[in-house]
Amino acid sequence: MHATKPVLFVDPPEFRIRVESLVSPWLRERPIIVAAPGAERATVLALSAEARAAGIAPGTEVRLAQKICPDLVVLPPNPALYAKVSRAMYGIVSRFAPIVEPRGWGHLFCDVSGTQALFGPPVDVAWKMTKAVHEKIALPLAIGVAGNKLVSEVAAGVAKAAVRRSGGQAVGDSLVPVAPGEEAKFLAPNHVDLLPDLETKLRDRLDEYQLDLIGQVAAIPVPDLCAVFGSRGRSLHATTLGIDPRPVLPPSVRAEFRVEHTLATDTNDRAELDRLLVILADALGRRLRRRHLAARRLRLRLTYADWMEAARTVPLPLLQLDADLRAAARGALAATLTRTVAIRSLALVVDEFVEAGVQLELWESAPVERKVTSAQAAVDRIHARWGAKVVQRGSSLVKPHPPSPSPKTGEGEPLRSTPPLPFWERGLGGEGSMERGSGSEAMIG
Repeated sequence: MHATKPVLFVDPPEFRIRVESLVSPWLRERPIIVAAPGAERATVLALSAEARAAGIAPGTEVRLAQKICPDLVVLPPNPALYAKVSRAMYGIVSRFAPIVEPRGWGHLFCDVSGTQALFGPPVDVAWKMTKAVHEKIALPLAIGVAGNKLVSEVAAGVAKAAVRRSGGQAVGDSLVPVAPGEEAKFLAPNHVDLLPDLETKLRDRLDEYQLDLIGQVAAIPVPDLCAVFGSRGRSLHATTLGIDPRPVLPPSVRAEFRVEHTLATDTNDRAELDRLLVILADALGRRLRRRHLAARRLRLRLTYADWMEAARTVPLPLLQLDADLRAAARGALAATLTRTVAIRSLALVVDEFVEAGVQLELWESAPVERKVTSAQAAVDRIHARWGAKVVQRGSSLVKPHPPSPSPKTGEGEPLRSTPPLPFWERGLGGEGSMERGSGSEAMIG
């Protein structure tokens, strides 16, 4: 069973059109569209219910829309106005939710964990938000209530469709709750177009296979989905089941964690670069675990001595230990180093956060993984209490040194002596060996 938190998604129907109508009441009940002015092939960005009823849809060319509806009112976008109303909505909603994450103009994710004593269950919180926003701004809201961001956004889409069908007068249908454990059942009869952030190519492939409903996709075994959609098949299957580990993040928490280091002396010595990667990766690992987060992606960016830059992005496993971050960083570095010029600085960035411990896989962690996770937690506790230098990794202590002179063989060739490999590279300690924390990284974010 995946841990869930009560998440609300606030989605005002036809936000831009209704905001324009608040400023200019004469626009109410008129067919209105918002489109970029002056563009030869401008398309409809937003439209009113009256314009939709006339046969216009988002993405329609303005010239065609004006032919379809001769009395159409065309308005230019007004970002300053939309941002002002969005800020007002954020202020109102923040009174009821401790964590609010904006998602575009007027759209908000709200984590209402721990508010039951003050405002009641999540559905009551949603109604209080609806009433407060309507009293202050006179905007109707469609709100989805569920155990994660994905399902709450789909539920809000269902609620918004009900508001549109009622001409904005819906009351009961403007809020759609989804009970914990009912995510897959709720999603199944809905169209795949309601899934947020569904890539166009993936949507086209689903259309080719005549997969229109979310439940139809969910019924296909994971191996079959992976055979058609590649690695995207597994995450697609999890999405259709309503599994989403992404946390609600307030604006004060950046969407990425970053560590970087500028070398005192430019170098392309792989041993020295590897030692630095260990320090940076460990710093990221500690920061993620302090926030109880995991990341889905790691990006390495390096700057050469001639100031040219190179970067590589690699995926991260959902079970995320220091060893996983190190391995990903080393792989990214190996793929990025295509020149012989010395390196001046290295930076590691992780993003696409999910809550730690929530995995897309539908099976429990293996016993070995649980033991390694416990060992990592023990090292973190030692670092937190006694400092990062108490438990360190050998490679972060030993600096590379030039080979000593060698005697000649009978054939006149020098004997090439190689320093002994560290124990973790001889397979004695594995990648779970203890490492040093960070003494030189610069953290941003």
